[in-house]
Amino acid sequence: MERPEDAANSTARTFSQVVFTDTPYSYPPSTPVTCCYTLTTAYQPNPRDWVGIFKVGWSTTKDYHTFVWVEPSLDVVGQESATRQVVFTEYYLPKDELDFYQFCYVDSTGQVHGASTPFCFKNPAGQNLESSMDDDLMVITTQEQVELSRHERAELQKALDQIRGENETLKNDLQMERQQAASMKGQNEQKEKEMSLLVREMDQLKEQDENLKSTLQQKVKEMDDLKEEMMKQQRDAAEQKNQSLSLDSTSRQNETHTLEKYNRAVMKIKQLKEEHEQLRGRVDAQSEETNMLNSKLGERERELLKMRDSIQLLQVDLQSSEKEKERLSAELLRSQSLAHDMDDVKTENQELCRRLARQMTLQSCSDDDLRVKCQTLDSQLQDAQRKLAAEREETKNTKRRAEFLEKDLLQVREQLEKVASSCDDAQRISGKQELQIAMERNAMEEAREVLADKDSLIEEREQMITLLRHEKEELARENQTLISDIEGLRKAYAELQAPPPADSPHLQPDTNTSAASDWQESPDQAENPYQNIDMGAADTDEESLVCRHCQECFPCITRNELEQHEQSHRVCPFCTMICDNMEQSVFEDHVYSHEL
Repeated sequence: MERPEDAANSTARTFSQVVFTDTPYSYPPSTPVTCCYTLTTAYQPNPRDWVGIFKVGWSTTKDYHTFVWVEPSLDVVGQESATRQVVFTEYYLPKDELDFYQFCYVDSTGQVHGASTPFCFKNPAGQNLESSMDDDLMVITTQEQVELSRHERAELQKALDQIRGENETLKNDLQMERQQAASMKGQNEQKEKEMSLLVREMDQLKEQDENLKSTLQQKVKEMDDLKEEMMKQQRDAAEQKNQSLSLDSTSRQNETHTLEKYNRAVMKIKQLKEEHEQLRGRVDAQSEETNMLNSKLGERERELLKMRDSIQLLQVDLQSSEKEKERLSAELLRSQSLAHDMDDVKTENQELCRRLARQMTLQSCSDDDLRVKCQTLDSQLQDAQRKLAAEREETKNTKRRAEFLEKDLLQVREQLEKVASSCDDAQRISGKQELQIAMERNAMEEAREVLADKDSLIEEREQMITLLRHEKEELARENQTLISDIEGLRKAYAELQAPPPADSPHLQPDTNTSAASDWQESPDQAENPYQNIDMGAADTDEESLVCRHCQECFPCITRNELEQHEQSHRVCPFCTMICDNMEQSVFEDHVYSHEL
């Protein structure tokens, strides 16, 4: 109930401006109380005025037990007002039967304008019994009324037993709901711990992915460096090819150098392949871990759905228990009304007893019979009083149990609200984990794309290695041909250096003499015997020297010069296209396009 807005207490109290009428000495407990009052012409009411019930001996207007707002007045100022009334509900009335109270009319500023005579809350039946016992009245009742009261007591006892049984069932249900709420709370705590572990695992996976990305970037850089080295090797191989045509010793050294570089490149590619396999294994392991996390997340979502269903069931049980509570409260009110009816019946019985006592005093009867009847009636009255006291105690106990059940229901509601809030938090955490898993998937896809690029780079390196291998084989074949040519030239030179046979000096006198004279005349030719041979070969083939790439004819050059000219061309190894005017990067893109 809303508390009124009261100001500081005023010392001057005009109690005569509001007069309370028809205030009895006592009101029956657990029943609405109607308060009647009259406003004088000296006071104009305010909609914020209120009437409160104060315990006798109050000091300030804040000591009220309960209050109600007054109804707005439609009277004109200066006219005599009619009697007004306010009603206090039985729920907010005092429960103590020993204290005295009084009505007070308080305005919106906190000043008291009227007070009633003191009254108390007491059962009228108890007052009648006390007054009858104090007055030593003789009560006489009939057997039918006694049997009727016994029958009513038995019915009340049955109703009270039924209410007790229902209260016990409600207690058991509440205990079960508490146990279920405690178990659900434990499950929620365990799930929160599992969710925190999953979050930690996701953080670890993020760190591992970052490490993998950094390693992949390093490997890409190494691949780029390897590509540059391979290009340098290719250029060195071309230069070595040009130089190998000049000298045999330099060609062998270049061959060994290229072989070493080739072996190093092969070892580097093998190492990169192994690292690539390791990275792929890590990526697969992380994908399996993400799949496991996804499955765990799905299980958590299913468990959350189950928890929601159980919460809905608990809410349904709570609603049913509330309905049961309302039904029990209605039955309690009915039992109270029955008790009140019994009190009315007892009062009527007392009235009949009084009438019978008056009639019996007029009749003549013996003192012994009257004493026996009085003793029996006293014993019956004492039994009835004891039963009434027991029933009152039982009704008080039922009220206390109902209040205890209300507190338990409030606690269950709070627990359900906590469970619902924990479910919402779990949903938020699951949403965050889904976002993290999506980010992890994107990172995995990026890593796979990087691995695919790395695979393509490795394939390009392998193709370059095969090209270098072919060029190496061609160089080896050319070196073999050069070695065979050199050996043939050496044999020819040895034949020329050999002396003529002794048995036929007359067959070739001119050639020997001419050869000797030529040898003597040209000592430079003796120092370089291969020059004459090459010149002779050039003289024989000077009309047929044509470039095999550009198909241009060169009549006055040697074959070495022709080979140098052919090697000066930049030719595609796949389509034999002349790419002299292309830049190096464009030429490399053209060659790699054939590999794709």
